Amino acid sequence: MNLVQLSIALLTCTLVHNASALALAVAPAETPPEAREYEGPGGVDVSKPAAAPEPAPKPPASAPSGDGKVEGELSMDDVFGAAEADAAESGAKGTKGAQGTTGTTTPGATTEGASSGESTDLSMGDIFGDGGQAGADEGADVGAKGDGQAESKTDAPTFKAPPKQRAKSKFDGKLDFSLRLLSSVYYSVDRVEERGFDRNETRVETYVSYNPNRHVEIVGGIEAVFMGVAQAQNLDDLATRQLVTPFHFESDAAYVALHDIAPGLSLKLGRQIVVWGTADKFSPTNNINPDDFEDRPLFTEPIANQMAVLDYAPPKLNEKLFFQLIYVPLFYPALLPPSASAGLLDPQSEIPFAFLEDRQKIGFLQDVYLPLNPQLYPATFGTVLHPKAKGTNGQFAAKVGSNLGPVDFSASYYYGRHDVPFPIDVESSQLAALDEEPVDGAWMRSDVTLVYPRMQVVGLDFSTQLPFLGNMGLWGEGALFIPQAYDLRVEMPVPIDVTPDDGMANPVREIVAPAIRKNPYIKATAGLDYTFGKHVYVQAQYLRGFLNEFGADHIGDYVVAGTELVFFGRHLLLRCFGVVDFPTNNDPGEGTSGVIAPSIIGTLPWGYVSLEVGSFAFLQKDVELNNGTSRFSRTFFGQPGVGSSIVYFKAIGKF
Repeated sequence: MNLVQLSIALLTCTLVHNASALALAVAPAETPPEAREYEGPGGVDVSKPAAAPEPAPKPPASAPSGDGKVEGELSMDDVFGAAEADAAESGAKGTKGAQGTTGTTTPGATTEGASSGESTDLSMGDIFGDGGQAGADEGADVGAKGDGQAESKTDAPTFKAPPKQRAKSKFDGKLDFSLRLLSSVYYSVDRVEERGFDRNETRVETYVSYNPNRHVEIVGGIEAVFMGVAQAQNLDDLATRQLVTPFHFESDAAYVALHDIAPGLSLKLGRQIVVWGTADKFSPTNNINPDDFEDRPLFTEPIANQMAVLDYAPPKLNEKLFFQLIYVPLFYPALLPPSASAGLLDPQSEIPFAFLEDRQKIGFLQDVYLPLNPQLYPATFGTVLHPKAKGTNGQFAAKVGSNLGPVDFSASYYYGRHDVPFPIDVESSQLAALDEEPVDGAWMRSDVTLVYPRMQVVGLDFSTQLPFLGNMGLWGEGALFIPQAYDLRVEMPVPIDVTPDDGMANPVREIVAPAIRKNPYIKATAGLDYTFGKHVYVQAQYLRGFLNEFGADHIGDYVVAGTELVFFGRHLLLRCFGVVDFPTNNDPGEGTSGVIAPSIIGTLPWGYVSLEVGSFAFLQKDVELNNGTSRFSRTFFGQPGVGSSIVYFKAIGKF
């Protein structure tokens, strides 16, 4: 190394040393965090350094504070935790309130959750549960750039990074992504021959939304569902992964949206969920998407379908009026629980004739004749006739809405089909002579044909809050159903006198009677909710017609009620809801039935993860038969098709 090179090297070292010293001189001094006191179940975000507390003189213990509270006294919030406590103390952003799976906020609810400074109204979305999501959203911003760092009061100079370090992705501010993991296990405890595991499932749910500009939105969501119960039945099945580790995919959203095509006009095309109505969960005007009855604790969830949705809100009216048109080209049926086939196969299940006298005739066959002649019990098989894939079988819906002061209201029309199949024909055949060996355990066979009836629905709904009653929520909706009429034919296994008490011998080979009359009928829901203070929420609804009921002679009355207790700033939730059907819904001697669903949901102190344990229990009384045996009652929640009573556990993580 020559003299010039040595001089340049010494000069470079000197400049680097001086620059480092200057940076250390102007940067704020780092002080070790002081010891923190225990902050309760809300937890502490360990990813954030503690800010140094502001020194302030401590008032005497006897001096009242600004709000009249004497220092040292305890309050309810000290014990239970403030409902509006800043969830950032546990690395949380708070829950979504009553926002459902479709992003529609239910009446009387906010979307701020626990992070809001105002008391949060809750809804049946909380009571019924959203898969234990409450609290799982928390912590979404933990570790975000600049978040959680103590703000320095020293005016330090800002050094700009090189351009390649400051370059932003083209997706910044335009791409939204979320991931949710759910693992659940259900255990059947009642209404089954043998107790055991009923469900073992893990879901990986992803959602992405891309907005390149104010006119274009691309939304996609997909769920990978892994069922932890092998379906392999023989040796060859063990070589098929789908049977050894069953899995499938679901999607609640896969569409493109074009906003402001013209002022106030938007169009969405693709797979989506559209929720109508103001009632919580039980909306008679909400018929666009098929229902998902497969998961008992979440039996009111909708299923996405391919459709075109056109929205228009006149800009000059400042969103005081809106219109919506929907076209669904292909009909999509409801997803039924596995127990639905059990209900169909049970010869004691209710036969849906419209009139009581016809139900009593078939009841004689079920309750008296068959128990005395067990060889006539049939092996039952069901065939569902699906609508053909053509334009005339599409579904059409229209809606117009506005508000009058604090009251929101809308009118709607729907033309389509009932998404639960309805039986219209039962054909009997003999598999073997009664003095011979049975075929697969049966001498008789019944083949049931089911269809999806057409219907038209005209609906009205409203929702409001009553300030003079502490902002109590109030809502209601009604729908006039105009159904397609059907008769039901039931063929007997042998000629049977189904009216033995009339003093005449008149055996018949079949019964043909109305099942769905063409008479229009009304389904309706009226409800209210109220929050007492910060920790207690209650809700009640009256239902005229349950979700799957169809036909003027098959509509019952129900009461839905629930409550939620909030502790420690929504980190611990105690929920319970129940549904009861009126005794007048059922035939004489059948009684009443109901369901009760308590649950406990807790969010871990570190955010991101919540745990839920609960139960879903059916309440009914068996009916004793003349031969000394008994059967399930022919009530709504008593029939075998609703499934077993369960206890369950869920673990949910989300970011």
